[in-house]
Amino acid sequence: MEVHDTRDVLNVRNASAANSTFDDVNLSNTRFHDVNLSAARIEKTNLSNSKVEDANLSNVSFTNVNMSSVSFTNVNMSNVKIEDAEIAGMMINGISVRDLLQAYEAAGRSGGN
Repeated sequence: MEVHDTRDVLNVRNASAANSTFDDVNLSNTRFHDVNLSAARIEKTNLSNSKVEDANLSNVSFTNVNMSSVSFTNVNMSNVKIEDAEIAGMMINGISVRDLLQAYEAAGRSGGN
């Protein structure tokens, strides 16, 4: 099925659209519920003001992503790896990550554990 140059509202239930391609598509205000997006590639996408709940993001990779003013609540961040990140204002449980890193680096310089 091909849908080109149209402005329709789709209501899709109990369907498989595996291996589909969406290019230059406006999906704003769209609701996805009980959807399998495993191995999906999401590129050059605006997800601002979106809400993700009860999602499995294990083994997901984020590259060149703006996550400013993002909030994580009740999340499992075991084995999360953050590299080359801008952390100005980043807080974990009300504690400044920048302050934590500075204290860690100072302890390393002074021979602390």
